[in-house]
Amino acid sequence: MFVGKRMTRDLVTVTGDTSILKVKNLLEEKHIDQIPVVEGKKLIGIIADRDIRDNSPSPANTLSVHELNYLLSEMKAENVMTKEVFTTTPESTIEAAARLINDKHVNSLPVVIGDELVGLITTCDLLKVLLDFMGVHNTPTCRVELRLSSNIGEIAKVANIINDMGLRIVSILSTIDKDDSNIRPTLVRVGTYNTDELCRVLNKAGYETVIDDGKVEE
Repeated sequence: MFVGKRMTRDLVTVTGDTSILKVKNLLEEKHIDQIPVVEGKKLIGIIADRDIRDNSPSPANTLSVHELNYLLSEMKAENVMTKEVFTTTPESTIEAAARLINDKHVNSLPVVIGDELVGLITTCDLLKVLLDFMGVHNTPTCRVELRLSSNIGEIAKVANIINDMGLRIVSILSTIDKDDSNIRPTLVRVGTYNTDELCRVLNKAGYETVIDDGKVEE
């Protein structure tokens, strides 16, 4: 899956000469924590709520609300914004965008083609991708956690057991354990609320299971 399929296209932006007071009001009104700064369609920076806080008078200051708003109205976005912005492209994978957001400790990435801003991919967008792939919007479902051997064909064996029960597999997420390459932690979401029967059959086949409430069935 690519960034261009999941990015936000309906963007709130400001220009470099926009007052910080207006930026602050936009952040509050739109319930967002950062806004791209553009010159035409060109991305020139990004301004976050923390940038405004860092450049505002100290809370210990005795300025009145009117005086504070006057100061913010005189400050411009171009003087407060972050100019070195981490970006991605519509052709980048969701995984690459998620890794960059995590590595750089940012909440979003502007999506650009050349230097033209075309979208924004946020942590909320990435969480929606995760939820979609985990199938949590499907009902009825239950989630079963397994610790499988990393041997070839182990996932297929579990899938066959579930299929033989006449159940629908909604999603499977699996990876190699970072501390033990012989183990493959696996999450399976199955189209049933009958966790007892599902776990009984899997346990009988030799698999340890953890259901949604965290109870371990052996």
